[in-house]
Amino acid sequence: MKSNFILICCFFAFIFACKKDKKLSTNNSKLLFAKVGEKPGIFDQQGRYVILRGANYNVLGDYWVGNPDIATVKNYSKDDFKIMASYGLNCIRLIFNWSKLEPIKGQYNQEYINSIKTAIEDAAKYNIYVLVDMHQDAYSKFIFTKADETCEYPLKGWDGAPEWAVITDNIPTCMGSSNGVGGRETSKAVVHAFQNFWDNTNQIQDHCINAWLYLVKQIGNYDNVLGYDMLNEPSLGYKDLVGEAVKLGKFYDKLGHKIRATEREYQLLEHTLFFEMSISWNGQPIPFIPPTNFTQLDNICFAPHSYFEAISYLLTVEQGYGLLKSFASGYETGLFMGEYGFFEDPSTGVPKLIRFAKQEDQYFNSSTIWSWAQAPGDPHVIDYTGLIYPEKEYIITEVDKNGNATGRLNTAFLEILGRTRPNAIVGYPTFLESDPLTGKLLLKAESNKSGTTILWIPNRFGTPIISGKNIKRYHLNEVDGGYLAQIDVENNYEINVDFN
Repeated sequence: MKSNFILICCFFAFIFACKKDKKLSTNNSKLLFAKVGEKPGIFDQQGRYVILRGANYNVLGDYWVGNPDIATVKNYSKDDFKIMASYGLNCIRLIFNWSKLEPIKGQYNQEYINSIKTAIEDAAKYNIYVLVDMHQDAYSKFIFTKADETCEYPLKGWDGAPEWAVITDNIPTCMGSSNGVGGRETSKAVVHAFQNFWDNTNQIQDHCINAWLYLVKQIGNYDNVLGYDMLNEPSLGYKDLVGEAVKLGKFYDKLGHKIRATEREYQLLEHTLFFEMSISWNGQPIPFIPPTNFTQLDNICFAPHSYFEAISYLLTVEQGYGLLKSFASGYETGLFMGEYGFFEDPSTGVPKLIRFAKQEDQYFNSSTIWSWAQAPGDPHVIDYTGLIYPEKEYIITEVDKNGNATGRLNTAFLEILGRTRPNAIVGYPTFLESDPLTGKLLLKAESNKSGTTILWIPNRFGTPIISGKNIKRYHLNEVDGGYLAQIDVENNYEINVDFN
């Protein structure tokens, strides 16, 4: 694995070229925008720097079914948003799959679109932003090892493209290793399916773009839609690595321009475009990134995933975060960590999550953890045979095999996610330190104007005391689970949060 990152570094000069200088777009109401160029990040309509924290929400996912009697996703409930808000979470990454959006070529599933709209509307009631994510893992739930195919390492199906868009060139589905998550990309059938997608065989890539546009037309005027994550964890095909990375960039650019054209034509709000790096090439664990000159579009944000010390142990949490931040700096965009997580006993998971939280604060980044809920029939946990699965699956909220929440919550993780945090910062942050164990916070920001900085403060530590420099006044609004502090500041300022 170390050689894979050395390979990335060898191509670094190619990737980080043609820097861009972009400006903040403006629109109305609660809509957020991503600034690119000097001092990038996510901003609100008052020009305040915004920090979003939340979770991936995959209850609308269309997964491979290993056992028809075991739920693959949690049953949808708007109460999830109420719980999230009570811990100060203000963002979800809402997963949807192309397979369910366009199950028949050229025919779109309006009932599914309505379920996406319902989730967006319910989230808005709790002031939660929604990053809409076209999700895929191992290309499609329709690529899996069937009973008449003999494999040492059979492949479970996962999620993504509809069956009519799966072109594997009749290559065997067998994985090259037994690792169910990392190994899924080693299937040559998956590699060929991706290659045909990047080569736009039978115009399947064009159909994917059109499916996105059909959805955008219906959700593009929700002001709590944070933006569009254009494709989750893409893999590259088997052709030249650099050439494949260029194709990935061209896909993002083509889709991005078409979304912008659709927004203009249908007088929709302009939403941020989120793009990711690839996670493998030719079935090998070689992550790569598109060149920084892949687009000249404004209002974009780099949204990689970090599973260091969780799935990959090549780098530490801190080293991995720094690497991804350097990639964002090359694009001159903000960094939104679309996925991260630790899947182990809290005794070891909590210290890692606290270390990760320190990196978020150091770089002033937004994120969504994987995941709010994962059902026992999800391909991440159920066996290939469909006979081995947990009775209950537990990441943030516990889910039983019928897809129902049991009521058990991972409060240790939630209290770290919901630590004291600035929601909207006047000026540009220069220092942020927030202790999830004490609730204390220190924020420093540069500003040449006055305005109102907003903090989320949990109530489990008591009544907060706010002090600092260049603070004119402040007001505490009590909400479910904590406080929203409105702090009037001017010029360069500091905010300290402590408790009685």
